[in-house]
Amino acid sequence: MFGILGVAFGGICGDSDTFLKPPGLRLISAPATVIPATYHYLNQKREFPLYRSVSGTLLKGWSRQFIKTRRFSSDQSAWLYYRPSDLKRTKVIKTSGLPGPMRIWPVGTILILEGYKGDASHPADSDLLEIEVMAKLDFTGLAGAENFFPVDWSYARYTPEQTWSLSGDKLNECHQCHSIAFRLTGDLVFTPFR
Repeated sequence: MFGILGVAFGGICGDSDTFLKPPGLRLISAPATVIPATYHYLNQKREFPLYRSVSGTLLKGWSRQFIKTRRFSSDQSAWLYYRPSDLKRTKVIKTSGLPGPMRIWPVGTILILEGYKGDASHPADSDLLEIEVMAKLDFTGLAGAENFFPVDWSYARYTPEQTWSLSGDKLNECHQCHSIAFRLTGDLVFTPFR
C-alpha cells in the first residue's frame, strides 16, 4: 500500500495560502492564563511524511497508538503515529479546571493520523479513508514570543494514495475543531498520552 513514503516531512510546497489564527496564547510563567492571539500565520503545506515502509513497518523513531472511535462516528477508528522523542519533550503541567494535566508539545512535533472505516486494529475489517498530518511550527517572528508557549500548528490531509486533499474551507474547519483541544488539553491535540 505505501512505498517508502514520500520525501522527508519538512519541505514546503509553497502553494498554501490559508492563514490561521491561534485560539490563544499561554504564558510560560502562568500556563493556565490564556490571552487572545492577535496575529495570523500561514498554514504550511508540506510533502507527505516518511513514517513507515511499504510493508507497514514503522520507520526508526516512530511509534503508534490505536484510537477506537473518532469524529463522532462509531464506525471509524485510527492509528496515531508519533515520535517518542517529541512526546518526551512535551511539557506536562498539572492544573485544576481541565480534565487532566496540560500537555504542551514542542516545536517540530509531527503527528500523523491514519483514519479508517471499521476497526483498524483488524486490517481485514477496515478501509483506510485518509491520512492527516499536524506539525507544530515555531513563531519566533512574533514579538514577545519568548514569554509564551508556541501554539501554531499546520495541517495536511492526504488520500490513501498520498495525494493532497485539504481545501481551504476544510483546513479552517480542522483548525476550529482543534482549537477546542487547546482549552481541553493545553495544546491543539485531543489525544491523551499517558
